[in-house]
Amino acid sequence: MSPSPVHSPDSTASTASTNKSDLHNFAGFFGQSASLAAPLLACQAWPHEDILSDRQPAVVGHRDGTSIKALLFKFGVVLVMTCVLLPALLLKQCINQWLSTWTFPLHGAGLSRQLELNVNNRSVLLYAPATQLRSKSLPMVVVLHGSDTSNFAMADLTRYHQVTESAVVLYPEMRIPKGVSWEYSAPWETSFFRALPAAVEKAGYNVNASQIFVVGHSSGGTMSLYLQNNMPDVFRAAAAVESGVGFLDQWHNQSFGRPVMVVWNHNDPVLQQFGGEALYNTTLTQLRRHDPRGATTGPSHATSEGLALPGVKTFGINYAERLTWPAIGRSPALEVISWKSVHPTHEWACQRYVPGAFNAASVTWNFFQRVG
Repeated sequence: MSPSPVHSPDSTASTASTNKSDLHNFAGFFGQSASLAAPLLACQAWPHEDILSDRQPAVVGHRDGTSIKALLFKFGVVLVMTCVLLPALLLKQCINQWLSTWTFPLHGAGLSRQLELNVNNRSVLLYAPATQLRSKSLPMVVVLHGSDTSNFAMADLTRYHQVTESAVVLYPEMRIPKGVSWEYSAPWETSFFRALPAAVEKAGYNVNASQIFVVGHSSGGTMSLYLQNNMPDVFRAAAAVESGVGFLDQWHNQSFGRPVMVVWNHNDPVLQQFGGEALYNTTLTQLRRHDPRGATTGPSHATSEGLALPGVKTFGINYAERLTWPAIGRSPALEVISWKSVHPTHEWACQRYVPGAFNAASVTWNFFQRVG
């Protein structure tokens, strides 16, 4: 009997709290500024008028004319403030949006040093601690992008380098930039991944060879599942986000592989194109093929979202649960984050793309720390 996904009841969507826009904030700030400016302007205008009235004969309509001038002056100040502050506020908002897409970590978290390496004529984006810790060996995480995108886009998509402060995170590019697929058992692909630890060492970081992990999104996730199976001497564990197994004719089925986490959205239109639930079941069966209890044995434990994924809200997702198969015999551990978004999406799971979702980078990094 093929394993089937464990579905929890659909959660009632909670109403997102309404935030005031920057424009409203500006209006409030501007209103306060105007109210504070008016008395100051009046104090500057009226004493001057009184002094003139003591020295000059009264002129009919003089006070009215001065009042009109003062009002016009105030109006001019308001107009200038509007013309200056509003564009400045809009510029600030644009800068904040630009900074939010920049790959450097915020608030002192994550990895702050960025380098671009050339490994076997491929671009490899490296993030590491600002201080080169030559005396301390660091875990290494290799993050693989999907089809028709780049390693730089993958860094911005996942921001994996922001969930750890003591590791080296690599974003390698396919041999053919923005290609459709990784090349699995091709000899140049094997040599490339085996060369990565040495390239990091050459850049000045001491890599812990027993803590090298690989994670990927979409076709990058399919490659990560392949690598943990065919190169278990290099990778300690793997994770696949919105992807399943593929190119099984190139797998070394005698290999027991390494611990794996699969993050699977049951409302992913791309996964549905490649088989949907049938691919999901095939993935679990392939990864549990060495389980002495049988490859189709169900999980030993299923934890609902409230316990498994703290902080998950439900207004953007129907459910999310952690399914676990412990290591048994020589069959490594398997964990599955089985979830379903309210709206169809193939995006990397995080709050920026799926309201209320967990952060796939944090969840997979936590998994690596536990099994590493």
